[in-house]
Amino acid sequence: MVTDADVLKRWKYIAQDDEKLLILIGGPGSGKSSLIRELTFQDGWKICEARELFDDEFLEIPRADRPDKAIALVSAAIHRLNARVVMIDNVEFLFAPILNLDPVAMLKKLSRECPIIVSWRGSLEGNTLYFEHNGDPKYAKFVIDNPNHVICLDE
Repeated sequence: MVTDADVLKRWKYIAQDDEKLLILIGGPGSGKSSLIRELTFQDGWKICEARELFDDEFLEIPRADRPDKAIALVSAAIHRLNARVVMIDNVEFLFAPILNLDPVAMLKKLSRECPIIVSWRGSLEGNTLYFEHNGDPKYAKFVIDNPNHVICLDE
């Protein structure tokens, strides 16, 4: 079982990288959200729901322009949290087709400005990160450059 101490140990390693993104991955009920809540005791670590990073006006932006505008919008929302580390729960919101986003590319870019930990429903096979959605365990896939940026809770 992965503990908050395991996450903190891995975080010390990741904190030295340009991209400070840690993905906590697991299936439904694996404890991703609980683990993130346990980490809020760290000074300056704050949790938010992915949905909270977007305002209602985002959907008024033309669909083709949303990927570019999302970075600035989410960056501003993250900075308003005034956190040393932002922990994002319920990341599945970022996969909504209406948003027209590449969630991993966006999170990686944002993590260069502010360290980010996300809970992710899915699995990791080698260097391929899968996102599970609506019962499809391989709804979306992404190649991960460094598997050390992923902690699997189902192992």
